[in-house]
Amino acid sequence: MALISTRRAPAAVIAICFAIGSAGLVTRTMAQNTQVDLNAADSMRQAIEMHAGKRVKLKLVSGQDVEGVVAKVGSHAVSLTELTGMELFDGTVRLDQVAAVIVRRAAK
Repeated sequence: MALISTRRAPAAVIAICFAIGSAGLVTRTMAQNTQVDLNAADSMRQAIEMHAGKRVKLKLVSGQDVEGVVAKVGSHAVSLTELTGMELFDGTVRLDQVAAVIVRRAAK
């Protein structure tokens, strides 16, 4: 009986490794296919929404930068937490005041 379980163990380990590797590949593929429709009226909202839960820098029309973690994106405003330089503060920015969304890309 011990002989049978030791033969199945390597197969199970291989199957688990394959499943984990495949899941990572699917996630990367889905992330690469997610694009913003630049001609849409709400393209800025879409660009910010794609990075929900991640750190972004918003360049405002006034020239100021606001950097923080995207907490929530609405139809007219975005809520940021953990503001850089003001970690104890949260902020809300009107979407019509956002000139650019700057994100750090993943290292290859």
